[in-house]
Amino acid sequence: MSAPLGDDGGYAAVSCLSELETPGTAATALGVCSIITSAFIGLPQAYKIYQRKSARGVSFLTLGLGNVGAFLYVLNLTILHYNQIALASSRDFAFWVKAQRSLTFVWVELLNALSMLVIYPVALYYAEDEPWRLRLDSVRLDVTLGTRQAAFLGFVAQAVVVAVAWLPAVFVFAVDGRCEPLADYGNALGLVVAVIIVCKFLPQLYASLKAEGSHSLSYVTYGVDAVAGVVAWAQKVFVTHERLSSWLPPLFLHALEVTVLCINYYNDTKRGGFVGFARLFEDEFGDSSARDDGREGRERGREGGGGDEARDYDSQRTARTDYGAGGSGDEHMAFEGMEQAQRRRGLGTTGRDTSFL
Repeated sequence: MSAPLGDDGGYAAVSCLSELETPGTAATALGVCSIITSAFIGLPQAYKIYQRKSARGVSFLTLGLGNVGAFLYVLNLTILHYNQIALASSRDFAFWVKAQRSLTFVWVELLNALSMLVIYPVALYYAEDEPWRLRLDSVRLDVTLGTRQAAFLGFVAQAVVVAVAWLPAVFVFAVDGRCEPLADYGNALGLVVAVIIVCKFLPQLYASLKAEGSHSLSYVTYGVDAVAGVVAWAQKVFVTHERLSSWLPPLFLHALEVTVLCINYYNDTKRGGFVGFARLFEDEFGDSSARDDGREGRERGREGGGGDEARDYDSQRTARTDYGAGGSGDEHMAFEGMEQAQRRRGLGTTGRDTSFL
């Protein structure tokens, strides 16, 4: 519910939300489910990277744009809901708890931003440190950085952008304590967030096409996000009848998410990966790194025209599985021997590359 027009007459007061709402039971239950989902949505992606010890197939640019967009969106909502936040804190704790029903969207986006933020440092830690070149002829810039160094500098840049964006709001809230002086700023942030939402998954689309498979990209995290986004879109269009600008950018984002997941599923199936949801679940949460090594080895063996290479990779996978299951040191020595024999034939090891995109 929007606030009535104030002394400033107009636009700012209309943009700010100053009255607490009383949603029904169904809306409250949906809000609770949304909060819980948002709190955990990034964990499957972080776990899959950790479990595979690799960030292959995950775009750092998409993660970075997502972090900036998420925290700017939280700022946008905090500004426009600040009068409600102040009103909720004006009485006792029981009143504050009851008032949180009006702030559901703020909590959903805050927890979503924090949950997705966890992914970036995990991906940074397990990224292959390969050269990454940044060249901008217009400003005579040509530097080469390692993937980890570039990703870390990107993380610092994200923090700076978010901090600078929050500073005016923190200052005005401390001095004035109302939404109205910042309403225009909040709406401008909304436009910036809309642009980021439209653009942020394009680097992931490129990374998935280049990687030709999901690898360390989580079906669960982005599948759940896409489904939740479609539900939110339907609510905005058919229930609350919101403006086109409020639901079209997220709809484009979720369409890209579905596109990437479909491309990854097709490539995973074509490469001899999982088929069906049971195997997909195993790929997300089981130890699939050995299976990936064997699969990649078979592909390299076929490309090189020899069957021995593929058999060596299968034997290598078996030795590693036996050793990881509690086998003796002999199995570990056999595994190392196969690695050495493979290097002598000039095939290289089974290391993975990670594109910064």
